[in-house]
Amino acid sequence: MPPIHSHVVNHIAISVPDCDSAVEWYAYVFGFKKIRSDKLINRSANADAPIFRLYGNTLQKVKIAYLSTGNNVGLEIFEFIDPPHQPVASSSHFEYTRAGVFHICFTTPDVDEAMKRVLEKGGTQVGETVEVGKEVDGSIIKVAYVKDPWGTVLEMMSCSFERLMANKE
Repeated sequence: MPPIHSHVVNHIAISVPDCDSAVEWYAYVFGFKKIRSDKLINRSANADAPIFRLYGNTLQKVKIAYLSTGNNVGLEIFEFIDPPHQPVASSSHFEYTRAGVFHICFTTPDVDEAMKRVLEKGGTQVGETVEVGKEVDGSIIKVAYVKDPWGTVLEMMSCSFERLMANKE
């Protein structure tokens, strides 16, 4: 059997109650760029849209925004209109033991500065900002966890995953 190709992350999708606010937040905090116009998809106007075959009969109407990160991984922001968005249970607790994805990590050159932007725009810090190592030049590698204003847990790290983990015991 031939070796399998190492797949790349194509995009991440998050659900929010207000697509426009989330686009503004992710652009301001992380510098993500909007790469096309938002799409409003309504089953009554376009019953054959592929999303309705993927998401089933209950989905009637959704708005989607499309952003791109610094390394061209997409961020899709979904505003479910019918049925409406269901918010994350309000909790300051970081539910890291629940099944499935429990955080998404973004590389940011200055974790402290990014934290200021997160807090300024209504996000919250989860735990402490921690030092997890040093770069070859002696600079400190920092990591912090936050929640966006809609409850999505995000990790911010000052270097790439590969750089942090490679050639370590």
